[in-house]
Amino acid sequence: MLRIFAVAIVLAGSMIAAKDHRLLARTHLVGSCATVATAKDGSEWRACGAGTLSGKPSLAQAGCTDAGARGSAELWRCPATLAANVARQ
Repeated sequence: MLRIFAVAIVLAGSMIAAKDHRLLARTHLVGSCATVATAKDGSEWRACGAGTLSGKPSLAQAGCTDAGARGSAELWRCPATLAANVARQ
């Protein structure tokens, strides 16, 4: 009975870890992006690398433009994020 509970705990922990993509990105199983430079206007340059199970992530849905490949990484230029309007709160 103890073995069944131990296996269930290990499986539940594995499922929780798999749902959190940070662990999978750190082990390079799925693709991930990292900010490599920030411009004075607040825009960012991000480099995305491919994972073993998935390819390079696309940042097109986030409003970023593809700047081409540099080595094994794909570079993206992303616009500055909008700041919250604290005057209206």
